[in-house]
Amino acid sequence: MRFFDPDTGEVRFPGGLCLRGGIAAEQIDPNLRSLPGEDTVFCLPHLAVEGGVLAPVCVLGGSGLASLRLTAVSVNGRQQTPGERQRAFLFGLFGLKDPCPDTQQPVRIKATFGYLTLYTDPVSGQAGALVEYNPG
Repeated sequence: MRFFDPDTGEVRFPGGLCLRGGIAAEQIDPNLRSLPGEDTVFCLPHLAVEGGVLAPVCVLGGSGLASLRLTAVSVNGRQQTPGERQRAFLFGLFGLKDPCPDTQQPVRIKATFGYLTLYTDPVSGQAGALVEYNPG
């Protein structure tokens, strides 16, 4: 199973959860509801993927899932993983090669579904990814 589809922006987790732009809160979790006219932000439980664990944060707008932020919680079973390893783990999940592993500059890619940004927080050193979907 491929974790990320670069054409659609779809993110698939083991266990069947599939996130893509525009899906409603209820499709992510039957107990979730988005607020009409408001952006709704919620955290999903940590989810294991091949090689590590991610903390997903979803933002829903008027047309459903607008963006998905993924933070590396652990890599290869280790909680205290340096940012460089977290970053390499995330680039690997998305099937990309890091163009600037030494400087750890953010990498933003424009795609048909919207944007994919991989970054390292300059203060905490925590690596993450942001998938932004075009409004539908």
